[in-house]
Amino acid sequence: MRQIGLRVTDCILSTIINGFVKRRGLKPAIRAYDKLVFIGCEPGQVTYASVINVYCRLGRSDRAESIFSEMIDRGFDKCVVAYGNMISMYGKIRRASEAMKLLALMKQKGCEPNVLVYNSLLDMHGRLGDSKQAEKIWKEMMRRKVQPDRISYTAIIYANNRSGELERCMELYREFRETGGKVDKTMAGVMAGVFSKCSRFNELIELLKDMNRTKLDRRLYMSVLRSLREAGLEVHVKWLQTNFTFVDKKT
Repeated sequence: MRQIGLRVTDCILSTIINGFVKRRGLKPAIRAYDKLVFIGCEPGQVTYASVINVYCRLGRSDRAESIFSEMIDRGFDKCVVAYGNMISMYGKIRRASEAMKLLALMKQKGCEPNVLVYNSLLDMHGRLGDSKQAEKIWKEMMRRKVQPDRISYTAIIYANNRSGELERCMELYREFRETGGKVDKTMAGVMAGVFSKCSRFNELIELLKDMNRTKLDRRLYMSVLRSLREAGLEVHVKWLQTNFTFVDKKT
């Protein structure tokens, strides 16, 4: 492109990469990026973020790390999207130490973590069963005045549920509902477990009613059914079977 006098800006280069992702897939997007860089196109912050995202989605943590390091070395060290993608990737592969180091680095560089970054960290610590670290992240969010969303609440409740902190789960759930939070199937699945452990079956029933739907995914439906049967609440079992059906996630 440069040979015919066209200057490829960072935004154009990123648009090309994202176009390949949508039309041809992740690997063709990487091949296109490599060819464009080979002929002299210089990536900027936006393009680096796009390429890092592709490598993260491919599960290529080694290449994602390499591109991220290149981005930082070239002075593009305040891209919250790139930090977020890397932290999310580390969370999924349970590399908590690297994720926390990146959080520290982005704050050191003056890049403010957003709710997506914090959600990835909350989810990671929840999956690791580390409610103490999850609570530290939550407190940092509050201190930095980052507004939690439904995903944030679901993740912190899940972390506390895994650690048996049921009263804390209830406290967070009440806060979520009092601030206008709407329950989705993921939140419902987590809270169904909490309510069952606490023997709060009336609240479990109200939760299902509030979802305003008659079809539940199989896992949630079977979890609620089992809890009600184990508690000997046959009236509630019949109510569930009469008013709800289940579907597999793929449908």
